[in-house]
Amino acid sequence: MNTPSLAGVDVGYPKRSGTTKQSAANLEVIAGGEDIWGDRDEFHFACVPVSGNFELSARLVSLTMADLYTKAGLMLRSSLEDGAEHAMLLAFGDNQPRNKNNGGIEFQSRVDKNVPCSGIYPPQPLPSQPDFPVFYPHVWLKLIRCGDTITGQTSEDGKCWRTFCVHQQRLPQSAYLGLAVASHHADQTVKAVFSDLNFSSQP
Repeated sequence: MNTPSLAGVDVGYPKRSGTTKQSAANLEVIAGGEDIWGDRDEFHFACVPVSGNFELSARLVSLTMADLYTKAGLMLRSSLEDGAEHAMLLAFGDNQPRNKNNGGIEFQSRVDKNVPCSGIYPPQPLPSQPDFPVFYPHVWLKLIRCGDTITGQTSEDGKCWRTFCVHQQRLPQSAYLGLAVASHHADQTVKAVFSDLNFSSQP
């Protein structure tokens, strides 16, 4: 495995622009953007072109919140257009109830260009305590692509991993992979700090 060098780009022309700052210790993303959802996205993306199968993991050390739906996570995206197909394993800033989720981890995708996103949620009915909570700074995320199978995993220590979902989606062999952050507030930015990025290409 190795640490990829990521370049930051704003997707969807958010009102508040974002930045990516990568050092030997961590990667800091400042992001605006109304959301990564619906049929178009606004967010900041620290990414690198990839081809074929891969495994990417990262520790999300912290995430400030401008909204209940502020989100950050690992994304595979077909292009940098605002309505592009994508798959994303994400974390929210805390474990407040959201829609069909009472924990901080979720998975979402857009399976066709310019169509609404859909989410994958923890098994229903929801238990009283979340199955997939977030307790910063102990939030580890992993995204694995093998053909058309995309697996999202989480961990509290970067060693013992739990599978959140196994998702089937055909995305281009050549795509963009990286860290996606959205404020969910047009007039505010948020900060996500990542560390321990590890990337490997798979046969």
